[in-house]
Amino acid sequence: MQTDVSLPAQLKALRRAGGRSLVSLAERTGLSRLTVAAAEGQADARLSTLTALFDELGYVLVPVPKPLLAETVAFIANQGQSVSLPAGVSAPLGVGQQAFQYRVGKDANADIDDDDGEAPS
Repeated sequence: MQTDVSLPAQLKALRRAGGRSLVSLAERTGLSRLTVAAAEGQADARLSTLTALFDELGYVLVPVPKPLLAETVAFIANQGQSVSLPAGVSAPLGVGQQAFQYRVGKDANADIDDDDGEAPS
């Protein structure tokens, strides 16, 4: 769904797309038909009402901090795959990988640089 469409309009569109009537949605959620109709027509419906209606339609309302909205929308649009680097570009080593490489290199040098100056036997 588009982010510039109001929540009530999205609710109504999802209900209609699923072939559901106001009455059937009301019955399945335990809400009155008037409550469902009001939730589809006004932007100030109760959050508990909207949550119940979207849940019945197979959706979850998730609060997202405004600064993360664009990244969240992109993540969902990419079907849950985080794309942060262009194709063919390797990601930098993680801290654990760097520590492992450092330790492996240090262990290799320890075999050469023994305290008595002689190579290990």
